[in-house]
Amino acid sequence: MIDTIRCYADIALFILIWLVQLIIYPSFVHVRESVFIKWHNKYTGLISLFVAPLMFGQSGIYLYASFSFGRWHDIFGSVCIAGLWLSTFLLSVPCHDRLHRSGYDLPTIKRLVRTNWFRTFLWTLMLAITLLTISPLAVLEETTEPVLNTLEKQ
Repeated sequence: MIDTIRCYADIALFILIWLVQLIIYPSFVHVRESVFIKWHNKYTGLISLFVAPLMFGQSGIYLYASFSFGRWHDIFGSVCIAGLWLSTFLLSVPCHDRLHRSGYDLPTIKRLVRTNWFRTFLWTLMLAITLLTISPLAVLEETTEPVLNTLEKQ
């Protein structure tokens, strides 16, 4: 069950980070300077509703699995998550803070896109390892078992 939840969390964050990297952050350059601060504040507030629960959930899943099972891929994932949190707070958050305070700033936007590649790489690596280390049949069994049990009872 934990592997299925981990897989879903990894997929969600993989999709989210690639949307951010390829579409959202590059689109910052197209926002008019006169509305940038207002727009950026709205963006950061809304995106946090998705990112925060996913990051906290993924962190909890990996820490639980690392301490409960001690498998190499859970421990490696926990190390990756530490790197993700560090890069978020040391690289991304300062860029967003500057954009929040100063408004449109092309060098800061470019820095945000450039430094976000590290997070994009880590979340992509984590999903790749998850897909290589879990059994697709186990995930299928876990997700279809409740349905099959319900059908058998009818």
